[in-house]
Amino acid sequence: MECLLCQNSTLLDHLGDSTVFKCSICDLIFKNPKLHLSDAEEKKRYESHQNAKADQGYINFLKRLLDPLEPLLPRVFSALDFGCGPGPVLSSLIKEKGAHVELYDPVFFPDNEVLKRQYEVVTCTEVVEHFKNPSCDWKILVQAICPNGLLAIMTQLVTADTVYAHWWYKNDPTHVVFYSEKTIEFLATHWNLKIIYNDQKSVVIFRKQ
Repeated sequence: MECLLCQNSTLLDHLGDSTVFKCSICDLIFKNPKLHLSDAEEKKRYESHQNAKADQGYINFLKRLLDPLEPLLPRVFSALDFGCGPGPVLSSLIKEKGAHVELYDPVFFPDNEVLKRQYEVVTCTEVVEHFKNPSCDWKILVQAICPNGLLAIMTQLVTADTVYAHWWYKNDPTHVVFYSEKTIEFLATHWNLKIIYNDQKSVVIFRKQ
């Protein structure tokens, strides 16, 4: 077994059993790939999500990313909502901020052509924890950002207070990789990204250098 992010193969720790690993280099926590759901099983779970623009609770959830991102946005800009899901609510909110938005989702909007272009802003909300091959998936994500562009992600971060065995976030079987502050710093260094916002809970905004 090697780390799915930094591909280290010597410094992996078990978190209680052989189903979960933690990398001593990049600090990524990841489930054994043998436990990953099939594509069909994943799609069925995603289709059960009830996220709509009429849901004020969901809008408030997205505002945790939008509020710190908005002051950084150009007046008019290109954007990619990466992993937008079946109902791309975030993209409609970003359009209101002056963006021309493209959608990409491997299940619901699998248009690889949009990944051949670069964007001034890339958003990725509750997506990176689903990456089954994070080394490759982060490469695709970063390549979609133009120089000096922004990448805004939302995912629940592992903190010093997190006890993995009792952590609610890991109970979703589609959540297979988890990030700490150390992992975020590794990503920034590895992909030449500058961290310009980090609430140390769930939202990180990078600028591509």
